[in-house]
Amino acid sequence: AIGKTIRLDGEPCLIIGVLPDSFNDWRYMGEIDVFRPLDLSGSKASDRNDRFLKVVGLRARSLSPADAHGFVSDFGARLADAYPDANAKSSWRTIPVQEVVTEGGGRITLPMLIALSAFVLLIACSNLANLLLARTMSRAREFAVRGALGASRLQLLRPLVAESLILSLAGCALALVVALWFRDWAAMRSTGSNGERVLFLIDWRVTTWALGASIVTAVAFGIAPALFAMRLNVNETLKSGGRGMTGGRGHRRLRQLLIVGQFALALVLLTGAGHLIRGLHNLNNRRSGWESAHLVSGTFLLPAATYTDGARINAFHRLAIERLAALPGVSSASLASFNPFFNWSELHKLAIEGREKPEPGREPAANFNGVTPAYFDAVGTHVLRGREFNDRDTADSAPVFIVSQTTARSLFGNASPLGRRIAIADGDDLKWGEVVGVASDIQSILPSQNPVPFEIYRPLSQAPRLEVDLLVRVAGVSPAALVDDIRSTMAQLDPDLPIRNLSAANTRIERANYQLAVLRDVLSGIAFLGLALAALGIYGVIARTMAQRTNEFAIRLALGASIENIIRLVLKSGVKLAAVGSVIGVAGAYGVSRLLASAYPDMPTNRGLIISVTTVLLFVVAVVACWLPARRAGRVNPVDALRAE
Repeated sequence: AIGKTIRLDGEPCLIIGVLPDSFNDWRYMGEIDVFRPLDLSGSKASDRNDRFLKVVGLRARSLSPADAHGFVSDFGARLADAYPDANAKSSWRTIPVQEVVTEGGGRITLPMLIALSAFVLLIACSNLANLLLARTMSRAREFAVRGALGASRLQLLRPLVAESLILSLAGCALALVVALWFRDWAAMRSTGSNGERVLFLIDWRVTTWALGASIVTAVAFGIAPALFAMRLNVNETLKSGGRGMTGGRGHRRLRQLLIVGQFALALVLLTGAGHLIRGLHNLNNRRSGWESAHLVSGTFLLPAATYTDGARINAFHRLAIERLAALPGVSSASLASFNPFFNWSELHKLAIEGREKPEPGREPAANFNGVTPAYFDAVGTHVLRGREFNDRDTADSAPVFIVSQTTARSLFGNASPLGRRIAIADGDDLKWGEVVGVASDIQSILPSQNPVPFEIYRPLSQAPRLEVDLLVRVAGVSPAALVDDIRSTMAQLDPDLPIRNLSAANTRIERANYQLAVLRDVLSGIAFLGLALAALGIYGVIARTMAQRTNEFAIRLALGASIENIIRLVLKSGVKLAAVGSVIGVAGAYGVSRLLASAYPDMPTNRGLIISVTTVLLFVVAVVACWLPARRAGRVNPVDALRAE
């Protein structure tokens, strides 16, 4: 590719280098395909109010982080002194790239996800210890006979440890297969709209860790039953015949404690998964002040070399709207600086006519969105008072604004905002405009709370931009059916104009929260794995215990006990443990839900409902896991069981 020429924004560009595939971390760089030299000339070079640039620096190894922070902080202070109009009351600070990558909820959810995955490991360890303990007790007579025949403690211990090692190696092999599958799945789910995938590598360090964890886990939790075998009293075990042996009170308490712990951890996992499942569903389906059904959206950037001034930009915008509105199935077409379902990023300070100008740094601020006249019809936002923008609101007419309900109430109180005048106060030159309408408040579908709730609309023709969103509302057809027609129409207007993210608005909304969707799917998989392990654990332990108590049940039945009595006896012991574990797990579940709520404060969910539903689900699974061996215990034939004795 080096030396080849491609066209960008209608201009020929020479390729001088190719970056490696690993340079694709969209979390920090964004979905970047091409790097160009930064050209700051003319008004851009002298505009100190535009803060679109990011500063990235590589700290020298000889410089401490504190010294680097001090250097940047002093630099910001000098800017504030030299240019108070633009930089007063502002400060500079350094932020490590890693914190930028894991900003917001990632700083909480990533460690929490690792901790919750460790819960699954603990449940598996508990299962292993419980089942091996039950298995060892069922072999008590065998160990007693070996001991009586002269087997040493090492000889008794060796087969148990070997069995644990075989289990651990088999588990490790299966885990690597699952890890390879997960790697491919995660790469597919992390694919950006430009086709780049985040690389998930499984190298020797990961493999070594998995092997070590498997061996240590199996051996450590296999030693407990082995120690039980070494402490057997040979004479008492041989006298008892080995049948019906369920261990002493200490062993029973250990098994019960392990089951309680499993269900407590499983409830924590289920609650975390439920919180994300419900919260993400609410986010993707939240329509606050706008409506995305039957809406197609996309983004395009006009080439700066071709569209050099506002007149040319506005002319293209008018023509694009006319062509799009004329398409069959289109009810309205609009352009806007930003669409309503994501946060706006154009922030300006405000001045209000008739009020004293606040000191620098204390001015009210609002997010601005430039829109065309049909915008409010296209996105379904209601203008509650006053009028909408129309074709008479042009670059040559007097500036006008439409403010949101919250903005009107906060800036003007109970007084009507209509007819009041406001201005953007980023510089000394104030251009006053009249408030002509009040629109309903909107809220984005992103889970991070917007720190600036003020929203102000202005005609796009009075603030033309090269990059805008197109919003097309369709009627009588599917939004996806018009995507190709819209793309063709825009290509006819300018063949050098690509449309990014052109799709049905609901598809774009789901795509915007796909990182949370990946987290939801991972946590859901962990949660249901934990639930399955907990259910398997209580089923296995109770089934093994019931098998060891076969002659006891036979005697009870022979003495007149009913099958219902036996089933009730078995169910009572298992369900009680599950209930205790669920009650203990409620505290942990509440803590996990609080963590997720703090990480994503704007993600709507119902903490009490989720904890209640997951608790009931866990309890139902426990009842089923206990009922299966209980039903089998109730079918014991007393004659056959006692004859076997």
